[in-house]
Amino acid sequence: GMSLTMCFIALKAQKKNAKYVIWPRIDQKSCYKSISTAGLIPLVVENKMVDGQMVTDVEAIRQLLVQYGEEVLCILATTSCFAPRQPDSIDEIAVLCKEFNCGHVTN
Repeated sequence: GMSLTMCFIALKAQKKNAKYVIWPRIDQKSCYKSISTAGLIPLVVENKMVDGQMVTDVEAIRQLLVQYGEEVLCILATTSCFAPRQPDSIDEIAVLCKEFNCGHVTN
């Protein structure tokens, strides 16, 4: 959690007006606490169920990026999780981060 907090603080130094972290939901308190400890606000994206698996709702992430624009500091993605949740769609999220000029932190 502390490593994530330090990443957010470093990104915040480069994008001072940003205050939101888009976070595809995973039930790990350390992720939520790391966002809060860095003085940021989480925008939680619920995952969607596809063929019995919980997967990243990339379109919901896009909608938040459009809605909050430059106020989004980064997207916090997760690669290590337990079934039925699948790892986040890192490649698709990376494309969004590039398009919307925001950071991409992977846990």
